[in-house]
Amino acid sequence: MNFEAFVARCRAEWPGFDDPRRLSRAPYPADRSLAGILAEVEGMATENKLRLLNLAVGALSDGEVYVEIGCYKGASLIGASAGNPAAKIYACDNFSQFRATADELRATLARRTAPGQVSFHDMEFRDFLRLRPWHPASIGVYFYDGGHSFADQYEALALVLGSLANDALVIIDDTNKRNVRAANRLFARCVPGFELVLDLRTARNHSPAWWNGIQLYRFRRSGPPLPLDGPAYRCRRFLWDDVLLRGRHLYRAGRGALKQRLKARARPRAR
Repeated sequence: MNFEAFVARCRAEWPGFDDPRRLSRAPYPADRSLAGILAEVEGMATENKLRLLNLAVGALSDGEVYVEIGCYKGASLIGASAGNPAAKIYACDNFSQFRATADELRATLARRTAPGQVSFHDMEFRDFLRLRPWHPASIGVYFYDGGHSFADQYEALALVLGSLANDALVIIDDTNKRNVRAANRLFARCVPGFELVLDLRTARNHSPAWWNGIQLYRFRRSGPPLPLDGPAYRCRRFLWDDVLLRGRHLYRAGRGALKQRLKARARPRAR
């Protein structure tokens, strides 16, 4: 992709683009033509994020495609494609989280994107990345917003690596999450040329500016990676997913059960 053109357009949209703290507080971009998308299509996104994706797709080079994992109801796909009718887009979601369906998404895409522009696949993201439906094209822009366990996040990068263009942009959502940041950090250590160029954190989830954090990586192919499934990955996966994530789920389940019991005890007994 034309990374320099992308950055120049971002600086025009957000004068504080080179200052993450200032950028994190920017309520919206200069061009607000995408503002109506989230009023029409429910989404876990913001106007800023839609514009960022739109600018990235607009900077694709010939022979490159945009790939998105985690589509929900399609707001991000509409934002990415708006004004970029020649861009070819491949997307994947299996709707294992949240309330959305493939039929609902396809209806939105039929209504708001150019015919045939988006190739959507209702499947698990690992199968999608192994299938490589975009082949022989390369991926100039990759947006990952799927499952955010440590293993999901890391494998979403490892499996796409061979399909990335020699100069590609990788955009990762929900990077306030510590396990996401840990997975990205380990991957960047193992892969030459995988460089963090923007680390945008928000004060909380559902931030109206940037939702729950976002990271941008520039990938420039420069040599073979270190082993991606070695001891460093396995140890961190055990810590983040098998210990911390599982413990968090057990805690939440126990707290929910306790609330239900207390609520039941508080109900007045029938006489």
